[in-house]
Amino acid sequence: MLHSTRRLLTEDLHPVERSALIGIVATRGGPADAEALSPRLLGDAAPQWDVLDAVVRCGGRVMAERLHARFVADGRLIKDADPQLLWAFGWAGLEHARSMLFHYAREREWDHEAPERDWEMAPAAIDGLVHLSPAGLEDEVRAAVEPCVGRSVFPEHLPALAGWIGDVDLVDRFLVRDHTSPSTDCMGGVLLAVGLLGPAGRRRLHELFWTDQYPMIWNDAPRETGVALRMTGLGVADLIAELRSRIATVEGMLPFWWFVIVRCMVAHEIAARDAPPRWRFLPAPESLLDLHRALAGPNGAWDEGINHHAFHRLGPDGEWLAGELHDLERPLEQLIRRDALIAELCGPGGGGV
Repeated sequence: MLHSTRRLLTEDLHPVERSALIGIVATRGGPADAEALSPRLLGDAAPQWDVLDAVVRCGGRVMAERLHARFVADGRLIKDADPQLLWAFGWAGLEHARSMLFHYAREREWDHEAPERDWEMAPAAIDGLVHLSPAGLEDEVRAAVEPCVGRSVFPEHLPALAGWIGDVDLVDRFLVRDHTSPSTDCMGGVLLAVGLLGPAGRRRLHELFWTDQYPMIWNDAPRETGVALRMTGLGVADLIAELRSRIATVEGMLPFWWFVIVRCMVAHEIAARDAPPRWRFLPAPESLLDLHRALAGPNGAWDEGINHHAFHRLGPDGEWLAGELHDLERPLEQLIRRDALIAELCGPGGGGV
């Protein structure tokens, strides 16, 4: 059992420190850690839902079955059960929970008046469903997703299921460039659908990135965008390479949002670096060093960085955005140094950047 687990069980921790320890357990723990923490979810006291992710990742299917027995009745979550259980059941491979997850995936239209818990149901259910087989559900999925086509607002993550069943034609119907385009919030599900197409989605995602109709979705849905990038093999470094190509071939002032795309997605890569992936099959993130080289230039010279081009090609607004782009280099360098230290402490085979 990890020392972090012992601390979670015995110490009164600051929320930030507690969250950090839970993250360590989720990525480094095992069955003993899950068993030790499980009473915090399955005991008589009110569940401590913040340990759910770690308990499921460390305990796997056996623990997920125990949670299912405790928090599901008549094919539905019991009152006050955490929506993230839906993700957990799928992540652990509980095929018998598939119909319940599909129910929650399509249940609610996005609604400002709905309780926050209800907002979380569909995304959690879809994050769970993608781990399970869609066999036999294809027609039901199409019947649920097709009414979203041609609308700007719909259950935000529902289109992802079109990618889950591999229906390329249905996914493409969301990518039409006209007045029926999804809202920025609802594009999250479309991005996941494109990602679930795998390499077949790479060209589609690339074209979507550089369509001025959707310049700000990346700031509204960075998590979904990051998933789509990794699933299709289109990295953030590839986006920066495309930006550099456009800088070299386009004269005069450049569109501001070209640089905003890069800023948003590099910032997301930094923030999400240590987070355990929501999808088991999500490919590994790109190299931090490759990302730094793309952003700052191969040698890090003052005139090689994307920030330099922002300053000189964006007019009056370029100065502050150049500063934001430059400020991303330091946390990348810190992560590279940290990984090098961890590799040294772990010895041969301990990892690297």
